[in-house]
Formats: sequence, structure tokens, C-alpha cells
Amino acid sequence: MMKNQLLFSPIIIFTILALSGCGGSDSSSTNNKPVVEEDKQQTVVLSFSDATSTTGISLFHANRFGSNPTMPSMFAAGVATEDYDNDGDLDFYLIAGESGTNKLYQNQGNGSFIDVAETAGVAIEGVKGSGPVFADFDGDGLLDLFIGSVDYDPIFVFQNIGNGQFKDVTTETGLVLTAANTVSVTVGDIDFDGDLDLFMSHWGHDIDDGDSLELIWRNDSNVGDIKFVDISNSMGLNDAYFNQFDTESNPDGEEDSSFVPSLSDIDNDGDFDLLLVSDYGLTKLFRNDNGTFNQIISDALIDQFGMGSAIADIDNDGDMDWYVTSIAEREYDGEDKNPTAGYRGNTLYLNDGTGNFANASASRKVADGGWGWGACIADFNNDGFPDIYHVNGWGQNGQLFSMFQQDESRLFINNGDNTFSDIAAVSGVNDTNQGRGLSCNDMDNDGDIDIVISNNQGPAKYYKNELTTGHSYLKIRLKGKNPNTAAIGARVQVTTTDNLVQTKEVRLDNNFVSQNANELHFGFGQYNGQVIIDVTWPDGSITQQKGVNLGQVLVITNQ
Repeated sequence: MMKNQLLFSPIIIFTILALSGCGGSDSSSTNNKPVVEEDKQQTVVLSFSDATSTTGISLFHANRFGSNPTMPSMFAAGVATEDYDNDGDLDFYLIAGESGTNKLYQNQGNGSFIDVAETAGVAIEGVKGSGPVFADFDGDGLLDLFIGSVDYDPIFVFQNIGNGQFKDVTTETGLVLTAANTVSVTVGDIDFDGDLDLFMSHWGHDIDDGDSLELIWRNDSNVGDIKFVDISNSMGLNDAYFNQFDTESNPDGEEDSSFVPSLSDIDNDGDFDLLLVSDYGLTKLFRNDNGTFNQIISDALIDQFGMGSAIADIDNDGDMDWYVTSIAEREYDGEDKNPTAGYRGNTLYLNDGTGNFANASASRKVADGGWGWGACIADFNNDGFPDIYHVNGWGQNGQLFSMFQQDESRLFINNGDNTFSDIAAVSGVNDTNQGRGLSCNDMDNDGDIDIVISNNQGPAKYYKNELTTGHSYLKIRLKGKNPNTAAIGARVQVTTTDNLVQTKEVRLDNNFVSQNANELHFGFGQYNGQVIIDVTWPDGSITQQKGVNLGQVLVITNQ
């Protein structure tokens, strides 16, 4: 069998089908390898084009920097992608910052988008927004919209009332925050009542003794009536934050520096655990034990400046792995000490199947990512092996760390041999703006993953995947039972006749300040046979479909 070969040219990358498998550790697996006759191999070209203007996208994010901009104003931005109007294609919402108006780009189904934010009722203007998400909060089958903010600007909750229209219901929801910054948001049913509870991150929240962390909000909604109740303190988080509370005996308590809350069933027991990526080495991991979170203390959690978060089965061994972006050491020609000395960069945590993680960043060659922010794990070349893309940048105020002002985004392609290669430049996605959020989805329904980037103090970008034919794919959308209409919490396994098994969770797949759509995308390389699909629904029931053909969008409903 042949391993991946990456043949570079100044413009494009040629990727030969990967035939080597990846296991749950640094040793290779022999069970999940696509088997293809050598004489059937063909060259497949992966490249991206900047289609921002040709698709109708025009948004420049800007916050009005003064002489001393706040750190939150330098990292806030955001994009959320979903099919908000239920017409079968993906739309997205972009944050413009306090100097502009947010835009809702409706997919026209022909490769173009139009801004309908004004007519839809979501054209927020002059707000330092952050971390938008689409989710069905009231269980009516329509995706509502939450938008966070920084520097004490207001948050928003918009109820989807149908016909492409939203209603501002923020004041009725019970979401009253004292935290200055609501950076990123995710949702999941944590109390097993069927609806989607809300999880927030609040970087810079100074917590006094007795304060609520304001991290977890129970969903008490009914159809047409969105309500949330703060249950952060009763969920077991206070013990984890004990040393950070500002008390009489601990006057130097640290702020809550959380950036991204992610939910994933890391221990394969059927419920969501909480992975809370945080700045300054304060990332936390919580196991869900019957609806209460218990912190897992582990020496394996070594990320220094946790910012972005991406979760997926990156090695095709059936469990969820975790990628955390951070800051990598960079050469420095200043006369003073290198401010990045000792910075280790990104961390790839491999899961052993029981929720225990091991750092594989160096051996997999994904640590050196510059100043990373939002990240996504997706199979960009449809070869059956998940890849990593993340955006970068800092120093747009011209002060310390200005060497990251034009820090290129990274595209780590999975070589199929337990290593990755950064091919962002040769494939055309080495964006040098101040990247913060991103969405990775098949926006134009052509069978490959495109990229939408939300930059801080810069233009939004749309990179169209120009992958040539030769690698097959399958897309799956789930429809769950009310009130969890998106079946968040389900798990899907797709198996080929040659025993390549791919596993994905249905979750609100949030990156830093951003969200991927709940459309599961599987690549299969040059395999063109049929597959078996096994869906484990949030209620534990199982649906199996055999003899499924590739090259389609398959909708599966929980009857």
C-alpha cells in the first residue's frame, strides 16, 4: 500500500489517495483503511479560490479603536452557519462590529448570497458582537439566533417566527448578565428533558465570592416562548473555580478566562461532557455524571493560551479527539526578551476511548500554528481522513506581538500516516487578515467543504473549495423529535464494505466565536461502493440504513 504523497505547485496541491490508517494513538490502525486497487488510483486536485466578491459577500468588521483598545474588542467577531429558512441550503450570519451592521446572507442556491438582515429583523448596528449561533431554542422546528457581545454591549436573542422573519425576544428570555464579555456559545440537552440548554464563555469575568459564573443556562422554553434560568452554581462548577473567586482569603483570585465551551461525549457513555477552553493555562474538562459536572484533573491538559476548540474523531477510531489552538513561539529580532519564548503552540489531544487525553501535537506536526483562534476539523479533500484548518492573528493595535499582524491561516492536511502537513499557502487559503471565527461547510452543495472567515478589523472572506472529481462523499442531515428538532446529541457511524468506519457527533459545532452547520459530511476517497449508516439518537434508540449510495444528501428522521 502507498502512503499520501503531497506534490506541490505554486498554485495548487495534488493529493494522492491516502491508504494508510490512523489509530487511537501514534501507532497506525489496520482496521480503518480504505482499500483501492492501485490501477484505479487517480490524481485529485485540492485548491481554493477567493470567491468573496463573486458570491455577493461584502462585510468589513470594525470596532472603533481608541488610543488604548480593549483586548475583547481585538478578539471579538463571529459567523454562524445554518439553514435558517429550511430551504435545503446553508445560510450564514456575520458580525460587523460597532462600526457596521451585521448581515444575514441568504443562500440563493446558485452559488450566490444576498443580505436579508434588514427584512429578517436581525440587522444589529453599532454593537461589538461576538459568537452568534443558530439553534432551535423553543422546539418549533425553526432555528432561532443568539448573539453575544463584549465590553458590556448588549446580547440578543431572536426568535424565528417563520417566513424568514425573526423577533427580538431578549428581554423576555431571562438572560440577565453581569459579565462584560460573552465570547462564544454552544447548546446541548444537559438535563435530559429534550430541549437545548445554553452554555456561554465569559473571558475577563471578575468573579467575587458568591457570584454566579453565568456559564450554564437551563432551557425552560415552550413553543413560542424562549426562557432560560442560570444554573451555573448548581451544576458543580464552583469547586472548579474555587481558586479563582475573589474572596477575603484569596484577594488575588483570577478572572474567568474561558473562550470556548464545547460539548462532546468524550467517554462514550451517551451524554455530553463539557470541554471549556480557557486562556492562561486554565482550560477545564468536566465529565457529565447524571446531569452534574465533575471536573477531571489531568496533567495531560497542557495548552498554555487556549483559544479555539475543534472536536472530532480525527483518527477514525470511534471516539472524539480535541484540538485547542494557542500561540507558538516565533523568532524575534527585538532588543528585549522574545515575548513568545517557551510558547508551545496548538495542542492535539487524542482520546483513548474513555475520555482520557494524550498530547500528540508534536508527533502529528500540528503544534506550530502561529497565533491561532477559531479552528475546524473537516475532510477538505474527501479522502476519508479529517483535516484541520484554523485562522490566526494578533497585534492589530501595533503594539506588542505585532509580528503576528499578518499571520497566515493554517491548513493541516491529514497525510493518513499519523502526520499532517500545512498546505494553506499552496492551496490558496493562507488568509493573512486578523482571523477570529470561521465556518467550514459545503456552502454551494457541490460535495466539498468551503470556508467562511470572520476577521476582526478586516473583511469577511469566502473561500470556495475547487476540489476536482475523484473522491466521493456523503452528507447526512438528521431530524429529531421535538423539542430537539436537530437531534443534537446523536451519533452517526458510516461503514464501507472495506471496513472504513467514520464516526461523527451531532452537536452545535462551535469554534471560537463561530459555528459550523449541523450537516455531517463524510469523505471516502476513491471508494464508490455502498455504505451502512448507524444512527444512535439522543434517546438511545438506533436507526440503521444499509446499501446507501454515495454522492447525495441524505435526510434521516427519528420516527
